[in-house]
Amino acid sequence: MNSNIFKALALAALVLISGQAWADSRVDKANQHYAAEEYENAIQLYEDVLNSGMEAPELYYNLGNCYYRQGLLPAAILNYERALLLAPHDKDIRYNLELAYSQIPDKIEPLGEIFLAQWFASIRNTTKSDTWAWISIASFSLFLILLLVYFFSKRSALRKLGFFVGLLFLLISTTTFFFAKYQKERLVNRNTAIVFSPSVTVRSAPDAGSTELFVLHEGIKVKLLQQNNNWYEIQIEDGNVGWIHAEHVEVI
Repeated sequence: MNSNIFKALALAALVLISGQAWADSRVDKANQHYAAEEYENAIQLYEDVLNSGMEAPELYYNLGNCYYRQGLLPAAILNYERALLLAPHDKDIRYNLELAYSQIPDKIEPLGEIFLAQWFASIRNTTKSDTWAWISIASFSLFLILLLVYFFSKRSALRKLGFFVGLLFLLISTTTFFFAKYQKERLVNRNTAIVFSPSVTVRSAPDAGSTELFVLHEGIKVKLLQQNNNWYEIQIEDGNVGWIHAEHVEVI
């Protein structure tokens, strides 16, 4: 019995090691093709690695660069957005994404956000969900220690210090917990998409015969509100809502 378990674990380890070696080899070859400006070959290799189930911001970033070099803006934007989900603090990814967005046909003015919301978003995007989670855990641990100081210290000054500083760490822990939750939900839910069709008519209902509302073009990012069979209800940055067929978009 123990021998069978050992063999199974050894086989699993061998599969993982061989899979990693295969991926590393493909990525190295893709990087070589990219350096040689052989973008089609690089794209194929990067896509192979991603389709195998492996994800990394560097892979999506390099793939986005390949598509951008070929003038395929929707695919470039899609992969930059996927890279940014995994590394929201990366300035190079954000710069290339903004550069790609500046070249798409649709220029939509977003709904105004209050300053406090923008400020919170800028802080939230400085790091990924795992880091925020560790900060939250560490802050809560310090809160518990200071709570013990408040309850068991005989000195009034220490009790006050434990109370007020403890509240500060509790606030930090709560805030960073919600930052981590938000970043994780963005990774799991994937409720945004990029329009890939050169031009698509947004309709009032999930029906090809429904009223035409407005037209979108390739490269624009939309929020997915709900799905009805092969139709998505979408919202764009200015708040307008409508329905488009799923074949016109790729989910980030």
